[in-house]
Parts: sequence; C-alpha cells; structure tokens
Amino acid sequence: MATPEELLQRRLAREISARQQAETLLEQKSLELYIEAQERQAALQQLQESEERYRQIVEMSPDAILVELGGLLVFANSAARRMFAEDIGRQLLGLSLNDLGLQADVARATEHPSERIETVATRLDGSHFDIALRCMPMVHHGQAAMQIAARDISDRKRLERELAHQAAHDGLTGANNRTALINSLTETLSLARRHGLRFWVVFIDLDHFKQINDRFGHRAGDRLLETITARLKNLLRQDDIIGRYGGDEFVLLLRGGPDARLGTPLLDRIMQVVCEPIEFEGHSLQVTCSLGVTSYPEDGDSADLMIARADTAMYLAKTSGRNLYQLYNADIHLQATERALIQNDLVTAIEQQQFCLLYQPLVNLTSGEIIGVEALLRWQHPTLGILKPARFMPIAQESRLIDQIGQWVIHTACRQCAEFRRLGLGDLKVSVNLSAKELQVLPVIDTVQQALKESGLPPTALELELTESMIMENLSQSVNTLHALNTYGVSVAIDNFGTGYSSLPQLHRLPIATLKIDRQFISAMDTTDPEQIPTTIRAMIQLAHGFGMQALAEGVETTEQYSTLHDYGCDLMQGWLHSPAMPADEIISLLRDYDPQAWLNGLKST
Repeated sequence: MATPEELLQRRLAREISARQQAETLLEQKSLELYIEAQERQAALQQLQESEERYRQIVEMSPDAILVELGGLLVFANSAARRMFAEDIGRQLLGLSLNDLGLQADVARATEHPSERIETVATRLDGSHFDIALRCMPMVHHGQAAMQIAARDISDRKRLERELAHQAAHDGLTGANNRTALINSLTETLSLARRHGLRFWVVFIDLDHFKQINDRFGHRAGDRLLETITARLKNLLRQDDIIGRYGGDEFVLLLRGGPDARLGTPLLDRIMQVVCEPIEFEGHSLQVTCSLGVTSYPEDGDSADLMIARADTAMYLAKTSGRNLYQLYNADIHLQATERALIQNDLVTAIEQQQFCLLYQPLVNLTSGEIIGVEALLRWQHPTLGILKPARFMPIAQESRLIDQIGQWVIHTACRQCAEFRRLGLGDLKVSVNLSAKELQVLPVIDTVQQALKESGLPPTALELELTESMIMENLSQSVNTLHALNTYGVSVAIDNFGTGYSSLPQLHRLPIATLKIDRQFISAMDTTDPEQIPTTIRAMIQLAHGFGMQALAEGVETTEQYSTLHDYGCDLMQGWLHSPAMPADEIISLLRDYDPQAWLNGLKST
C-alpha cells in the first residue's frame, strides 16, 4: 500500500503529464493558427497582386473597359476616358449606359456574350461615333456586375461608307452609277406596285458633247458634266434620283404620289438647266440635250423596260432635230418594233442585194450642163418597201454594219460612174455621202483607193460629201483624212451647210471643193421674209466663193428659186426642177437625149 507521499507524487506526475499534453496541444493549435494566418496573408497578398496586375492590364488595354454595377458605371480605364471625351470636365463614373447611348445595345450583347455588337455611341461632348462592343458578367467587390469592352471603329466605318459610295456612284459627277440606278428603280417599282404610286423615267442625252471634248479637251468635258449634274441635283426634289447611265447620258427617276402628274414646265426646266452655258478657262461651253420620258404604270413594269423605252423616245427626239423631249407612246412602240425589224434584216440586206443606188443630176446653173450625179442610197426592203437612209442608217451605225454598207456604196458608185464615162455620156463626177460614223470606223482612204482602182474611175471624178457637224465632231481626224483625199485627187463637199455646228477659221483650213446650201433655206425662199432668207443664201454663196469653193443649192423646185440663185451667182444646183433621183438606166437615157440649152429655154418659157 502506497504511502501518502507516493500518492502525492503520482498525482503530481499525472497533473504534470496533463499540463504537458495541454501545452503540446496548445502549441500545436497555435502553430496551426500561425500557419493559417500566414497562408491567409499570402493568399491576400496574392489576391492584391492579382488585382493590381488586372488593373494594370486593364489600364494598358487599347480598348475601352467599363464596369457597370447597379445601373451605374463604377469603373472606366484610361482608354474609355479618352474614347468618351472625359477631358471636357464630366466624369464617366456615376453615369448610366443610357447616357452613352448604349443601354439597348449592352442589353442585347448581354443575351449573346460571344456576339460582337457594332453600334453608334455618344461621347460626353454630345458627338457620335461608331463603336464595337462585347459584354460579359463579372463579380466586382463581391457583387454581380457587367464588364463592357469597346473599340472605336469610326475609321473603318468611314472607309466602308466611302467604298460603298464609290461602288454606287459615278466617280466624276457623284451621281448614281448604272448599277445603283437600276437598283433604285427596281425598289421604286416594288413600292409603286404595293401603294399605287406613279413615277417617271427621263433619259437625257447631250447633243454634240463630243465636240466639246474635241475642241476644248476632256477637262472641259468633265467640267461640263459635273456642272450639269449639280444643276440637275439642285432642280430635283430630295426623293428624286439622278444617275449617270453612260458617257454623256443621264437618267432621272422622278417619284410621285398616286395622283401625281409630270408637267411640261419641269421638262422644259430640265432642258434649260442642261443648256445653260458654263465658263471654262475663258471659253463658254454649251450643249443642248434630247429627252425621252416613260411613266409608270403606263409604259412598263420592269426597270430595264422603263429605261429602254425612255431611250427609244429619246432617240426619236434626237432624230427629230435634237434639243427636244419626247413622251413614250403607242406610235413610238410601233416605231421601235419597226426599228427591231430593220436591225434584224440589215444583216442579210447586202447578201441578198437589197440595196440600190439612185442618181440625181448636178446641174450648172449658167450652162444647164449636167456635170455629175449624186449617188443616193435606197433599201428595197421585202416588207417595208423602199427605205431612205434616214430610216435605217442610224441603226446600221449602231450595229456596226455601217462599214460594210459604206464600202458597198463607194464601190458601186465608182463602178457606175466609170460606166457612164465608158458609154460616152461625158466626164461626169459622182458624189457620195459619208456619215459621221463611216468617217470614224470606215478605212476611207483604203476603201476609196481600192474602189477607184477596181473601177478605173479617176480620183478627180469622185466627190465625198460630209456634213459640217460631222467634220467638227473629230476635227483632227477630219483634217488628216480630207487632206489625204485631196492629195490623192478626190474632192470633198460640205453637205447641209448652215444647219449644223461649224467654225469658219477651221473651215478655212480644210480642202473643201463644194459648199452645198441645205434645201431648207431654198424652200424657205417662197414662204418667209422675202429679204431675210435671200440675204442668208447670198451670204453663203459669197462665203463659198471667198474660200475658193463652188456653191451648190439643194432641193431647187421652182423657176423663181432658180432665178434668184442664178442672180446671186450660185454655181450648181440639184432638185426636182431639173430631175428627181433615178436608177442608173434612166440616167443613161436622160444623158443620151439631154440638151442643156433646151432645158434652159424651157425655164424661161414657164
């Protein structure tokens, strides 16, 4: 049995052991708390460092970074402050997305986090700019927030708008180009069908525009086109459209309501603003124009048809004398149908020998002698009958058949004139008309030389007739061609003098042998001012003689006209007073039995 001392020692030993265990546990717990505190401190420091790195990255980002919390902006990086012009004094923080014009777009982007939204934002100074943004949810200081990343895309959008404008507009005039015009017309047709609207298409072609380029240069022509376009834009309403359809062709799309009407005053005003002269480097530039008009729904139900029929009406206005407008109608439709028939049949006309030449005598007014004949082309069409060149030559020019026809006429006329001479009918010459297109596309010198060589006709027996306007259309080419013909021995006559555009100084440079006074002046001698017209004719005759040319009057039909022309010193004439145009065999019969003095005596007895 243990003594009390032993029992005390044992109890003290247990207490000491218990204290030691408690101290050990306490030390272990304290160590664990220290370690946990150290780990917490390290984690906090890492978080702070991470947040600092994030802030630095956000601040260095070229994109604008905004954070929205509770409907207000609570963070904005430097790029955002610059983008939204914070330097004007207002602060981004505390504003709403609605203040920046982005409320609806951010809501849409929030629904599609991967989608990049392009929209227009508002700066703090009130200006607008193009922006692209993406949105994603985040936690900001323990609360749900929205991060917006935005980029200024104004430069790209401006470039896109410039490219889109260039793709739809003419580079010189700024008017709609052909593609954009067709698209606008197609859209207008759809609206007109749905809402019962009316609109009109006006096809404009500038008359003799090429002469401006040839005389004054392409810079002058460009200035004229720019000025005309600007004038038309100022004249038309905002809803109307002007398009440049070709080189000197414009199309206007005039829109109206269900009961709208196109008045002639507007068409007159369109022609007026086109025809007003402009000043360019000391020169006054001026052109006239021809207009064709179609209306919806009467004249077509497609863009192509509306334009094509307006073009057809314009062509009629041009062939009717230019500087006119023409509304499309049923008669024009018939003419267009005939035009298509002629264009189709022209291809085989030469092969099937449907062309022929008639010959009208050229007569000396003083002696009454027939000094030559003018070859006049006719087409013996199988269904339309005998057609004069005015019916088919413009179509031939467009279809590039003009060179074949022109070569046939020159070769045939030379052969026939050589035959007249071989039959002993006199040293006749033959006069052949050339069109402006023939002068451009036909190898005139080669064709003439070949025709004369094959026929045996001397060059001095051939005269080529050109109008004054076609000579001036391409003056440099005309000068070279005419001088080459003159050197070769072929003479040149100016046809329809007084009805076109000419420059007397340029006329003096050209080797012209004959000046033909147009028949409209001759016929006017009997019906207009008895002083004015004869004075004009006398001036033309004096002009011809002053330039060393012969004067020839066309369309002489009365003895009074003959007498006046003879008194004024006119050299030559042709017309029904002497003879109509006849086939070659009738000319042969006429020449064999012809007595110049008897013809003159017959005039005196009437």
